Amino acid sequence: MFCSAHYGSRVHLERRAAIGMIGLALLAGGCSARVTQPGSAYSGSPIPSAVHAAPSGTVTMAALGWKNGPADRIFLPIGATIDRRVDQANVITAIGRPEMAAFVLSTLTETLPSYGWTITADAGGSLVFSDATYDGAFTSDSSLWALTIRVKA
Repeated sequence: MFCSAHYGSRVHLERRAAIGMIGLALLAGGCSARVTQPGSAYSGSPIPSAVHAAPSGTVTMAALGWKNGPADRIFLPIGATIDRRVDQANVITAIGRPEMAAFVLSTLTETLPSYGWTITADAGGSLVFSDATYDGAFTSDSSLWALTIRVKA
């Protein structure tokens, strides 16, 4: 039998997830703008030339099945549940349950700088980061956490 209360709850959760993804994309785009002088080039943080082993207790997004973007340089804690994913040439996104949000944030904070990323903002449980090619952002609330990395515009 069809349960309209369950359906309404699921639609509400899906809407919140979609709103969270949109907000995350806007955060990544809006907070990472750079002003450069004419004729100058942004050099960004260098991409490490040596491939490092995954830090203990972590796994790359590539190992979790992402094929695009810098999935081999983004680490998540082992055991982080991924409820939704986007894997496109221009953007990769992971959305998970809120129980792991603090652990995902601390893993990102600890691993990003070692793999060529510059953290440009870190406050309120959110994180904005970039390298010469990509912009990324992490955020969470009581219903989910979301991480997205996109090709710079």
